[in-house]
Amino acid sequence: MLRISTHRAMPGMMLALPVLHPHKPGHVLLKPNATLDDYGIKALEELGIHELWIQYPQTEFLLRYSNPNLIRAHGRLASRLGDCFDRLSGDIFAQFEFGEYFGAVRGLMEAILENSEAAIFLGSLLDAPSHLLTHSSHVCYLSLLMGLKLDSYLITERPRIDPRRAQNVENLGIGALFHDVGVLRLAPEVMERWFAQRDENDPEFRRHVSYGFDLVRGRLPATASAAVLHHHQRLDGSGFPSRRRLQGPARALAGREIHIFARIVAIAEYFERLRHPPKPTGLLGRREHRPVPTVRALAGVLREVRARRLDAVVFKALCACVPAYAPGTFVTLSDGRSCVVTGWVPNQPCRPTVNPVLGFDVDGEELRLGDPIDLSRRRDLMIVEADGQRVERDHFEPQTPGEFDLRLQAFPGGLMAMSIEAEARAMLEAEEGVRHDPPAAEAA
Repeated sequence: MLRISTHRAMPGMMLALPVLHPHKPGHVLLKPNATLDDYGIKALEELGIHELWIQYPQTEFLLRYSNPNLIRAHGRLASRLGDCFDRLSGDIFAQFEFGEYFGAVRGLMEAILENSEAAIFLGSLLDAPSHLLTHSSHVCYLSLLMGLKLDSYLITERPRIDPRRAQNVENLGIGALFHDVGVLRLAPEVMERWFAQRDENDPEFRRHVSYGFDLVRGRLPATASAAVLHHHQRLDGSGFPSRRRLQGPARALAGREIHIFARIVAIAEYFERLRHPPKPTGLLGRREHRPVPTVRALAGVLREVRARRLDAVVFKALCACVPAYAPGTFVTLSDGRSCVVTGWVPNQPCRPTVNPVLGFDVDGEELRLGDPIDLSRRRDLMIVEADGQRVERDHFEPQTPGEFDLRLQAFPGGLMAMSIEAEARAMLEAEEGVRHDPPAAEAA
């Protein structure tokens, strides 16, 4: 399975993952195993589909990261959400029930749970017809991925309720899905100004969280509504909105005052915003540019984490489900070699395993790959280009042992703890680290 730009696709290539219709996200345009031809490739380019996942015999082991059902569930969710936004944009005061969207969120969550290895963020598998729809759908998907990774942290951060209920992330998903619904109440000039300037201090832009809360209050569970209202809060108290207090002036929430669901959505929202900085073409207008490399967006989120504005444990979950370089991606090394990413290390996000591209067979059809190179051990090499963009300045390394290790989590009082199972694994893996690599026989 390889990710290629659509303009590099050739007739005879076979799809590894489905292609969703960009204007109708719930509709599958091409199914897995579909064979491309000249007419189909041209049609995909005209529809604005920028990349495809293609089957290649030597990378069949990467198919374990694929889940067509997950892509379809994501598309169905986006389609339903699109209907909601269309109704609200026509009549922002329309009365309707949000309950119908729980089924779509539950379907996406069940698809994620089908295959834990495929429950990772591979990139823009969904490119909906509007910025708001794509952004909201991706934030929901990322929030669910992280929430399912943070089971023990959710128990710790929600001590007043039963542990099983604390781990339930359905309300997280629905809150993430509607986190930005309030922007539909903002004047077009406010959103145009936001797209152009990205100024979170704009008082008119800040009102969208309160508008969104007004729309969902009493219709969504309290924890989901809290994610809508507080997804722009920051741990250092620099976020918004401010909350009135019995004594003293109103102020924003800080630290653990912010509900864990809001902290998760905050990171998902910020990451997705960095990946897709929209042009000022209108709230519901299409984006006409490709996303920035994932590694660059992760580095941007990390800067906020290290500045103690975003939750460091939630960022570990982001690293655990969002590879800086997705398996199957073409990259270029510092020595000039073109490679394919074939494995990744959540603890060393910028140093995956890659296989050099040796060329094609005599017929020019089958890609030939060399032996794997573990970049976490080859400190003399690094990735310098991905997705057609230079990325060497985007790399980041852990500043402290375990900074990106989700098995090591911070608990109240500043203590660190692991589950017994995780601690045992950590001892066994101390030398090797946790890797998502092909089996040795396949890699060779």
